[in-house]
Amino acid sequence: MSKLVLVTVTHAFDGRTVLRDVSLVTQPGEMVALVGPSGSGKSTLAAIAAGILRPQSGRVMRLYQRHGMVFQQSRLLPWETARGNIAFPLLMDGMNKAEATARAEEAALAVALLPSDLDKMPDQLSGGMRARVAIARALAVAPDFLIFDEPFAALDPALRRRMQDLVIDLSARFGFGGLFITHDLSEAARVADRIAVLDRKGDGIIGALTPEGTPGARREADIFAFVQREMTGNPLLADLVNVDERALDYDCACDTLGPRRCC
Repeated sequence: MSKLVLVTVTHAFDGRTVLRDVSLVTQPGEMVALVGPSGSGKSTLAAIAAGILRPQSGRVMRLYQRHGMVFQQSRLLPWETARGNIAFPLLMDGMNKAEATARAEEAALAVALLPSDLDKMPDQLSGGMRARVAIARALAVAPDFLIFDEPFAALDPALRRRMQDLVIDLSARFGFGGLFITHDLSEAARVADRIAVLDRKGDGIIGALTPEGTPGARREADIFAFVQREMTGNPLLADLVNVDERALDYDCACDTLGPRRCC
């Protein structure tokens, strides 16, 4: 079962609550997108789901064997080649170098990296190639659940779409479920089976949307129509475009792995 269950998860930084009573269940094999405005606590929830943060209260049940995570930035080790970055979690898990290298090269092939790409250092790779390496690193551990924390936010629109298509293809091929964090409803409607909406102040999941069809089979015109309809007529999404992050009443301290910023 590739299933994630969050039960009344609450978390605070420096005494300020950023998530309160958040409950979410993903079904086996289901890709759920979590949308919400900047500062609503999406990245904090992703870190809790991945076990990077421990919630102050609530329960996290990971009903799967192993998960991988793709972060907002690629977070590649600058002193390692692309191959070394993909193999790194396997080596840290005790796998011998030969087997880890072979597994890394299989994962690289799955995300359409060329053999010549694997000897390059991170600063020799484009943004899209770094994103592919980061996804391959997550795939290398053979996960049955993947957590994506706005991994394509810094890419240009055309490249974002290619990366979204890659996630859709990989999910179908390998059958993993996942949690995909994004503030972009169009991205959510492309990659996810179901879309959960987080309250603008992290006060729980306020509702869910289910686009017609399945990821990869939805026409672009249908995705566009869905987004236009929901953004203009669904009160659940009012804060997705209207919220002013300066009005949030807590510090932007939810990125535990980088600079302080809103999540």
